[in-house]
Amino acid sequence: MKKLRSLYLPAAVVLMAVGAAVATNNAKSSDDDLKTGHYIDSSSGQCVESPKTCSTESGTICTWTDPATNTNYSLRQLDGTSCGELLFEPVMP
Repeated sequence: MKKLRSLYLPAAVVLMAVGAAVATNNAKSSDDDLKTGHYIDSSSGQCVESPKTCSTESGTICTWTDPATNTNYSLRQLDGTSCGELLFEPVMP
């Protein structure tokens, strides 16, 4: 019986450590996917930062409505000096 306990206890500890590492890695990865959204301002033609955070993971396109003009925008990721790729609504766990 003592021999079995000395075998199963270390195996259980290793499995718990692996599970914790995977969970931590998934949490970091989902935070890395979040980006501040940008939109092209129709009056200036410039790529402007929005107050909304979006995700790079595919899904529903991330949108924002400007309260001053009541205009809807599809948010994009800023890529240098232009609005680059579309962003998506973040998926909450």
